[in-house]
This record gives sequence, structure tokens and C-alpha cells, in this order.
Amino acid sequence: MIRIVPMKAEHIPDAVNLWKEQFVRYCYSNSFPDFTAGGLPVINAYLKEQTEKKNAIIIKRDSDIIGYMAWMYFDFHRERTAFLPTAAHAASPHDDIRIYEEMYYHAAQKWVDDKRFNHLWMTYSDNHPLREKLYDIGFGSYVIDACQSTGALNLSVTCDYEISSSGIKDVDELLAFANLSNEYYAASPVFLKRNEYSAAEITEFLKEGYILTARDKGRIIGVMSFSLDPGYHFEHLTAADSSSIKFIGAFIHSDYRGRGIGTALLEKVFTICREKRKSYLHVSFETANPDAVHFWPKYFKPAIHSVRRTINKDI
Repeated sequence: MIRIVPMKAEHIPDAVNLWKEQFVRYCYSNSFPDFTAGGLPVINAYLKEQTEKKNAIIIKRDSDIIGYMAWMYFDFHRERTAFLPTAAHAASPHDDIRIYEEMYYHAAQKWVDDKRFNHLWMTYSDNHPLREKLYDIGFGSYVIDACQSTGALNLSVTCDYEISSSGIKDVDELLAFANLSNEYYAASPVFLKRNEYSAAEITEFLKEGYILTARDKGRIIGVMSFSLDPGYHFEHLTAADSSSIKFIGAFIHSDYRGRGIGTALLEKVFTICREKRKSYLHVSFETANPDAVHFWPKYFKPAIHSVRRTINKDI
């Protein structure tokens, strides 16, 4: 007999052990950092927080815990949202799809009762049965998190354009180019509204991160920005030896795509990461972004899929 009950503090160690088993099953590879080495306190803290908020459940078979969910609430593009990060759920490998079905049906009613009509769920890319089940009940692919060992790729590409690191003197030019990228994201087929950047934000990022540029006759035609120390990030499962494409991300001017500029920028990113002793590089990209979908999987292993379901508002 199975039953679903609220998660309590004494259930958290068993839930974390379930998650560890699931991480090893789906996400333990040479391309991905071992989040379990130092990230478990982050998971414990998250589960404790959501348990106290009554946003967590476990499912039991007799006296054994065979699954858990612990969700967070926030507004996503002005929609009331329930969100399940990868570390916020796990199920026993024995009949795991049925376990997930029961937990989601139970949790989703709570979410909708609270007028949370937007449901976001992060799953492992290699957990194909769960991804297929979520597709069947109305979820669609939204974002991919991918990773690669910085020692695995030694790119060798010929590029006709100057690749260099930006500094404070470049802030105004970077600002104009970054806001140009927002026009790309807002158009078909991505339809993603991103906030405009500010000179202060770019200046602040350059204190700790890198913004690489490709230039043609001195004019910026491409950027790739990254951080060396995302730490143990709960959602993306980055670790202490990770680096991450972030902030502006990667963008090539439409007139210059297909000329190896993105690969040349990425080669420089990998070189800097190796010099700084960062073993992994992480990137997130929207599945509706055709340029990203064609570029990143050539060099990175997709590890996490974020899927989204929007409930009919007339419910």
C-alpha cells in the first residue's frame, strides 16, 4: 500500500539518499561535476526550508520512503509558479514513473488550488521514461542545462576576427551590444522577454567574471560571458570546480553567424578555465532558441531538461 504524507524533518535523510542514488544513475559522468561531494548540505537546507513551509511531501510503500517532492513558489514572467529543481525530487527506481505520477497528481492539486497555473520541473536529460510521461501529461521542453569537462575539449579553430577580454573601458559598447541581443530573444521563435542591461550591471559583472568579444575592424560582432565560481548551485548542480556561461551569455551578430566565431570564443573560454583550474563548464539555453540548440550540444553533454506546463486558467 502506498500513501502520500507531508514531509517531516526526520524524513530528510532518507529523501537525500534517494536523490543521491538518482544523481549517480542519471548524471554521474566525466562531463559533469560530482555535486554530492560538497553539495548535500545545500540540498538538506532546501528540504528543511520547504518542509517548514509545508511545500514538501513524501510517498511511502508500507514504512519505506520511495519518493519525495519539495517545491518552491515564485512569480515567473508575472505568472504564479510552482517549481521543482532537480534536487527537489526523487523516486525509487522500482516503479519510479508510477511513483512520480502519484506525487505530481497530489502536488499539482495543491498548486492549482493556490492559483499556481504555471508548473516548472527540472529533470535529468537521460531519464527518458520520466520525460516521456511528463510530455504525455502536458509538459513541454523549455531549457537545457549542459556541461563539459574543460579538459575534454581542445578546440582548434581558425577565426578571421580578433578575440579578446573586455574591460571597464568597453562597458558602453558592451551595453549597446547586449541590449541588441534582447531583440533576438524577443522575436520568433524564442519569444523571451529579457530585462535590459545597465552599465552598472556590466561593470559589476566584470569585477568577477569575463566578457569575451569578437571584433571586426574594432566593432563588436560577438560576445560570450562567463563566471569562474558559481559554487554549489542548487538548481544547476554546479560545484566548486565549475565555471558557468552566464549573464549576457553568448550572442553573435546575425550578419556574422556561421563563421566559427562562437567556437573561437568558446575555445578562449575553455583555455581560461583550464588556466584557472576549473574542471567543468556549464551552460543553460532555451530549447526554442535554434542557434543555441545547434551550437551547444556539439561541445556539451545535455544533463538537465527543464519542462513547463501551463494549466488552463478556466479551471
